[in-house]
Amino acid sequence: MIQSMYVYSVVLLLTVTCCNIKEGIRNSDNNPVKIIFDTDMAGDVDDVGALAALHAMADLGEVEILGVMASATYPFTLLCVDRINTYFNRDFIPVGQLKGSGFNRGSSFYAQNIAEEFSGTLQSAGDAPDAVDQYRKILSQQPDNSVIFLTVGFLTNLRNLIISEPDMNSNLTGKELIKQKVRLWVCMGGHFPKGREANLRVDPEASEEAINNWPTEIIFCGWEPGKMNTGDSILYLPETSPVRRAYESFGRIPHKSWDQVATLYAVRGIDNGPFAHHWKLSGPGQIIVDKNDGSNTWKEDSHGTHRHLIQIGLDKEIAREINALMMYLPK
Repeated sequence: MIQSMYVYSVVLLLTVTCCNIKEGIRNSDNNPVKIIFDTDMAGDVDDVGALAALHAMADLGEVEILGVMASATYPFTLLCVDRINTYFNRDFIPVGQLKGSGFNRGSSFYAQNIAEEFSGTLQSAGDAPDAVDQYRKILSQQPDNSVIFLTVGFLTNLRNLIISEPDMNSNLTGKELIKQKVRLWVCMGGHFPKGREANLRVDPEASEEAINNWPTEIIFCGWEPGKMNTGDSILYLPETSPVRRAYESFGRIPHKSWDQVATLYAVRGIDNGPFAHHWKLSGPGQIIVDKNDGSNTWKEDSHGTHRHLIQIGLDKEIAREINALMMYLPK
């Protein structure tokens, strides 16, 4: 009897989740948001929640995932990405690995568990193409001013893209290619008005160079808007879910939602999207990053191309939307 009630509860929860998630679908007249996702998936588990949410919104027709890149040298980061993409029936998505010098912040071991326990297409992160090569190839194939960069990790890949030279994919430099193809960069990073947040401080030199030389608008989803907990019901997902397994391995349920907030905003917040009412944008300005320690300060500037997200909605309302996306089951 107890087992039957448990199964009933799980089915009811997932049914309600599927009903709720449909409320966020963009108007069918709108084209899906074109996003490239860049992650350091391994140190913290909110990257997994963000990628799961992105796949859910892709199934709902709200977003087209153009590619997923690993900004960490940890060998299981991209393998974990690959397993999640495969679970959501998108093993065809281009992926790329940070090559050359980079940072390995270590892992809570969830990424290795996912890589070893679930199926995918990659045997080794070393088998994947260079992230910059993938960026250049993807951008060259997209319409002008159409791509949104969504970063929830280190900024090493973006710094490397900016300084990249013309190649077989495009005769433009990296900075020129970004200016032509990218409309917006949504960056999970920074404290506002000042502080020292992890994504900017791990590779501070790359953070400073990427932000200072980026040729389009940047919206920072800092540490402050993502402090609400999500994932309360994640263990109700089936055991075949790498999302469940990642949170289970990480060992802290529920957990903070920095990366999920940035993801939700990038898809459903921009362009007065259905959840835009949860936030407002700061006035224009510039984030100043210390290249030595990655600390940042905010400077107002009427001519600045940076803004940061300010939450005005309730934590529980934003958390409810994130939870619904994280509980989504692939078709």
